[in-house]
Amino acid sequence: MLPGNRQSSADKPASALQGARYLLRGFACLRRARVLPFVLAPLLVNIVIYGYSISYAGDLLQAFIDSWLHGLPDWLGFLRTIFIAIFYLGAALLVAVSFTWLANLVGSPFYGLMAEQVEKLNGETDATTALSLSTIPGIIWRALAREMQKLLYYLSRAIPLALLSLLGTFIAPLATLMPFIWFWFGAKMMTLQYVDYAYDNHGVGFREMRKSLRAQRRAGLGFGAITTLASMLPFFNALVVPAAVCGGTLFYMDTRLSKPNTHKQASETK
Repeated sequence: MLPGNRQSSADKPASALQGARYLLRGFACLRRARVLPFVLAPLLVNIVIYGYSISYAGDLLQAFIDSWLHGLPDWLGFLRTIFIAIFYLGAALLVAVSFTWLANLVGSPFYGLMAEQVEKLNGETDATTALSLSTIPGIIWRALAREMQKLLYYLSRAIPLALLSLLGTFIAPLATLMPFIWFWFGAKMMTLQYVDYAYDNHGVGFREMRKSLRAQRRAGLGFGAITTLASMLPFFNALVVPAAVCGGTLFYMDTRLSKPNTHKQASETK
């Protein structure tokens, strides 16, 4: 279904191109005042985690290098600069590769609340989570438990695919196909990851959520594929994650909550 026309989505699954548009709509949501705090909070937590970890590891490395160079001639002192430069370059690459994974884990309690705000901004008035010191631990626990469920689902598929990739080293045609299979699997996981926050907010189980998405395979593939490609861009992926959460919530609203006269027509960019 075309984004913005919820009344027909349940009967007419969207195309892959229309599914890809949900990520763009998600980016449009990020500047909304009610969404922005849930963008910044996990981003700041990630920065603190990476900053402290890299700084601590860097201090340990410098102490080790100084101890190691102590018994070497002074003219080899340039090795210290080389080793430290290699370390920080490696750290930057590690951040670029692992940022999306850590953002999903750390941000999961925030992203459920973000999905709720996106629904409210787009006419769904029933989405409400009471925030207090007594409810926050439960929200965090539920979010982390759901993330573990998705991780187990991922591993149960990724491990056989990894073995198949290993087999591909001996079978040339299989080796040619494996990158495409991995991309398809990655796109599928991206859709499950970011549409799930809205489903979870409405008490829909993980298995039921996957069953529901089968009716929107093409749209889901489009959304997951564009999100996968965007998440490969270092540092830009810091914004891709919250945008995908917003886009996944809109995807949910247009496909799961699609009933005549159920929602007011609202613009994400209002």
